[in-house]
Amino acid sequence: MRNIKTLVTAKTIKGTTFVGVRGYLNRYNELSNQTFLAGVSYANLLNNDLIKLTSNEVKKQVVSLYATNDKALVKKAYNELVTSLKKRTSSEKEKEELRANNDKTIKLSDAQINAYTQLAKGVKINDESNEVFVFGLMVRKTKLAEGVYPVKKSQKKTIVKNAINKIADQRQAKYRMFKVGKADEINLQGVTI
Repeated sequence: MRNIKTLVTAKTIKGTTFVGVRGYLNRYNELSNQTFLAGVSYANLLNNDLIKLTSNEVKKQVVSLYATNDKALVKKAYNELVTSLKKRTSSEKEKEELRANNDKTIKLSDAQINAYTQLAKGVKINDESNEVFVFGLMVRKTKLAEGVYPVKKSQKKTIVKNAINKIADQRQAKYRMFKVGKADEINLQGVTI
């Protein structure tokens, strides 16, 4: 049983909201305080990530990965990242065509969108489980207690993709969503959700 009480606070500044979550205990028993910027347009974030990823500066840095990785693997990883972003930033007409072709990227994206109801900027509820989630761009995280994480055995392509995302400073990698509890257990600035 968790004795930790999660406190969620929010402050709105110019259309975005800073959301602070204190005493968050994740599934690996890591205890942390986190600050998110909610209200950030995810579509704009993805568009900006695509622009950065396809810039000449990033392409030159990606080529530097050839020195330590298979050239074909680096190209494949880079192209998959670009293709995924292009699909997710495409027009609704293009997305309809992708849906008609049963595209996996759009199918997964739609499933995420359809599973939740937005309650407020940066706060949504899972329609099936009634669990409340906070989401947004992570600004700061302070670990209060270390968790116990499993050892990852990532495929080489995943490692290369992570390196490319780091080179391109992809903000989508800093976009987080985490469960803060059941709707009947959460208080937001003294207002029960």
